[in-house]
Amino acid sequence: MTWLERARAKAHDTITKLPGKAGELARKANDALGRPLADEAELADRRAFEARAAAAGAAPAKPQPKREPAPVVVYHMDKSRRDAVKLTEILDGAGIPYKVINIQEDPAAQMSVQRDSKGYRLPLCFISGEAVGGRTELTNMAAMGELTKKVFG
Repeated sequence: MTWLERARAKAHDTITKLPGKAGELARKANDALGRPLADEAELADRRAFEARAAAAGAAPAKPQPKREPAPVVVYHMDKSRRDAVKLTEILDGAGIPYKVINIQEDPAAQMSVQRDSKGYRLPLCFISGEAVGGRTELTNMAAMGELTKKVFG
């Protein structure tokens, strides 16, 4: 037992013998501070616990790194531009980063989006290259919590 632990045990013995209101306040203060003053048995128990934790290699839990969001793209054409804004409002509300791409002048992109759209109509949202739908589908996913789960994992 170190000299500091002996001093803590002696101080604990003193505050347990204090009579009346002063003793009660001292004991409450000791408890509120996490019991820095304790008897020899409790201090020995703390040492043993710390030794077991150190032997087990108990290290503080490391915070999980933030996951990078999946790519989210909203495709639209000139005539569906206003509806695309509604999709972006849903994504903004969920705190999801996204790109908006007008495919009006790109026939190859139009064919690609049409091929992968699963029958959905423009404007259309893709997450990780998969068509998830338009406004109705995004609204439902956001309400169920599936949208952020799909984007952030």
